[in-house]
Amino acid sequence: MNKNERIKIGRLISNDCFLPENLNITARQFNYWRNCNVLPFFLKEKKGYMNMSEALWILIINELSNIGVNTKKLQSLSNNIWVVPFEKKYADGVFKEALNSVDLDLSEKKSIEELIKFDPMMNTIFRREINPFTDAFKSCLISNRSVVSLIYCPKTGEHSFNFSNVGLTADLNNLYFGETLIVIPFLPLISKLVGIEIGKSNTDLEYLSSIENQIRRVLFFDKPKLLEIEVQQGDSPKIIKITEEHKKPEELAKFFLTNKLPLGSKIMIEPRPQGNYKITIKSK
Repeated sequence: MNKNERIKIGRLISNDCFLPENLNITARQFNYWRNCNVLPFFLKEKKGYMNMSEALWILIINELSNIGVNTKKLQSLSNNIWVVPFEKKYADGVFKEALNSVDLDLSEKKSIEELIKFDPMMNTIFRREINPFTDAFKSCLISNRSVVSLIYCPKTGEHSFNFSNVGLTADLNNLYFGETLIVIPFLPLISKLVGIEIGKSNTDLEYLSSIENQIRRVLFFDKPKLLEIEVQQGDSPKIIKITEEHKKPEELAKFFLTNKLPLGSKIMIEPRPQGNYKITIKSK
């Protein structure tokens, strides 16, 4: 976790911009889950606002509830996801690992060491916000756009995170042998959340690359009828067309999350007749 990633993560954690209505969840249902500690560390003072990782968790809870997982099991799973890592001080280990980073200077290392010892802040913020679930979410969103799924076994209450797009690995098969599993991919849910932020925010988003933010600006501020994106990488260029029918924020978010645009590429934006645009992305 380098310095820039830590800054992005911090902003993601602190940005409370989602309401239940944004997620198509009723206030009544949301308050029920909150009162049942399905989101154990959710503060009533936030008046329904959630950051992105909390919103992702609520969407996952909604998925599990819709297929019949009862509240007691949801409480137990939420406890394992949020409370157990808090009690085991998982966040402290993350910060201690960051101390080995070569991009930290002495003053930054000293600040992290002092922070780990400062229980009031660690207990009220970082130990509540940093756990394997939020790490998996950030990996999917920021680091390398990993394909991540939550694997949940309702009978045993066990869970794990699968970082793969080829199905269950042998280890997972052994871990849950003979039991029914529920697999919830993060990508469709995160696409929904990123789409909400793309549609609401007037500024560049930290977790999008420079190229992605430029495409977003063209689409939502210039409002072309047709946006053609050509990615020149290798022998055969890849062409993606975004029309008026697909100019929904969630569609653009899905495009960003499923198409890895080459970093450090050159980008050329060309206005075309009849309000159209062409964007060419060329690998260096």
